[in-house]
Amino acid sequence: MLFAAWQSAALNELVRGGTVDLDIRHIRCFVAAYEEGSFTKAATREHATQSGVSLSIQQLETTVGQKLFERTAAGVAPTLAGKHFYACCTDILKSMKTAQQKMLDLAGSSVGSINLGFPPSMFKAALPLMLPEYVKTHPFVNVRVAEGYSGTLTDWVISGEIDAAIVTKPPSNLGLETAHFFRDRLVLVTRKGWRHPRASSDLREYGANDLQDLKIILPSAKHSLRKVIESSVQLDPDSGSILEIDGMLGTLEMIRKSDWTTIAANIVVIEDVMEGRLEAYPITQPELWLDLFVVQTKNTLLSSVCREFLNILRNTLSRLPSYSVSPLTASMAHTPRL
Repeated sequence: MLFAAWQSAALNELVRGGTVDLDIRHIRCFVAAYEEGSFTKAATREHATQSGVSLSIQQLETTVGQKLFERTAAGVAPTLAGKHFYACCTDILKSMKTAQQKMLDLAGSSVGSINLGFPPSMFKAALPLMLPEYVKTHPFVNVRVAEGYSGTLTDWVISGEIDAAIVTKPPSNLGLETAHFFRDRLVLVTRKGWRHPRASSDLREYGANDLQDLKIILPSAKHSLRKVIESSVQLDPDSGSILEIDGMLGTLEMIRKSDWTTIAANIVVIEDVMEGRLEAYPITQPELWLDLFVVQTKNTLLSSVCREFLNILRNTLSRLPSYSVSPLTASMAHTPRL
């Protein structure tokens, strides 16, 4: 224990420049190898060669006077010194990002670039509402937004293709950090005039047990929404009443023209419901909710324009209609759901 404390203090002294100079490129390669558990994956992430990453690690080990990795059948594993050194290196990278961002922020919050990823649900209602006005009032901000599902967006964040993303499931990756962004209610979505096959009259809401006999379209098991639904609703995948479609556009189009139903987030269908193309009903016993998270790498500090953009988006989501009774077209209330 005393040795570990001494070693950590010694490594911190090295990082502060008390003994040696460190190359930031070597530090980036080390952090990538630590988080990926592989020199090959680290090379892909850093747009380098495997031999180049290996050489950088060797040079870094010589510089700090410590062995940082042990080779394993699956890749590489950090030594005790490597674990302590990793904590120091992530602090270094984040401090550099912070310094760069503070200098950029001095130029004003209306100048900069936005490079963010969003799930398809954001492109149904919230982003089309806020983007035209945002672009108009922020003429010197370069805006790039990418659409994808959570797994794809997370990969893009890790590779550096985008700065951050909104996802529906917090990823388990050493190099990433997440923060809760928004919570939305899941609803049963049907065509206009649809009635439950076992209901003697129109129902105003549906319990989880009421969904078992429905012809329902769901995303495939690789999507986090499917996991949320199946955690509360008992569905028989062999019943012939479940159809898998990985795509909201095709799902909603089929629902409009048939007696199939689906379960979706309120923000996905709100426009179609308000314009009378679809109906949506709250699900109860239990209620189903979908949580959204911001994911970014630990050494990334979002710019002031990115932070402002996300705050505007969250406020836009909060102002979308929520409903006190069902079907959802019956009564609407503009109340935040955060």
